[in-house]
Amino acid sequence: MVDKDICCVILSFGKRYEKISKVAYNSFTVFHPNINTFLITEENIKNYKCYKNDISFGILKYMLGYEVMVKHGYKKVIILGSDTITCDRLSEFIDNDEHDILATLDYPYQLCLKDFCTPDKETHLNADVVCFNNSDALLDIIKKSFSHDTYFEQGGLNEVVWKDKKYKTTIVDGPYASSNVIYNVRCKGNIIAKPYTKPWKPYTEKYYIKDNKLYSFDNKQIKVFHYCEGFGNLPKDQYLEIINLWITDFFNKETKEFFKNNCNAGTFFEEKYDY
Repeated sequence: MVDKDICCVILSFGKRYEKISKVAYNSFTVFHPNINTFLITEENIKNYKCYKNDISFGILKYMLGYEVMVKHGYKKVIILGSDTITCDRLSEFIDNDEHDILATLDYPYQLCLKDFCTPDKETHLNADVVCFNNSDALLDIIKKSFSHDTYFEQGGLNEVVWKDKKYKTTIVDGPYASSNVIYNVRCKGNIIAKPYTKPWKPYTEKYYIKDNKLYSFDNKQIKVFHYCEGFGNLPKDQYLEIINLWITDFFNKETKEFFKNNCNAGTFFEEKYDY
């Protein structure tokens, strides 16, 4: 039976995201068959009233989430980036109806924008894996996002949570040290990469499977893996190089088999990526 109160929205725009977003969509739906999942693509986006081709895709993704939530009367919307892999039921999102905003952690650095900073490096929120129980909170974030030239919806999310403080918020995978789960980029090592480096392999190659669940190098269950490599800003050759490093080098065989067999990733991790 379909849950009429919950939906998930994934925006995938352009050929470069076609294959990777299929994994994002398939992996979420395999663990959540009763949730209506909207994969919004270049082919169907014109069906949505909020679509404008001069808006940042990050902000547009939130606008689409808002439109779907309000139009269909959903009480909860999960918004996922097209560069994510869902690895289990997202119970920390689905079973929490108490908080307006259910957020997840970004890389461990303090985010400082125009006139505010996050409290510290352990409260920097990532905008690509998030859940809302309140459409007003999502609308406020959208409005604030237009004033952040680089961080866009991530700036809006952090501003509404840490500066405005109007809405009840929880970080589902924080504080990181005591969390049993990871919903975002911390599974890549809980570190910050130096410019022009990809230091993830020593951490990601240590993933392991226990009781049919995926665990990180530091023994936390990975609920969502997020590449978070700024794919939209890269030229084609760099984009393909990084994707193929993840396919060939950064994950161990056990993890890639988990993605295939448990997350419905198909042959994604068996073929060279191109478009």
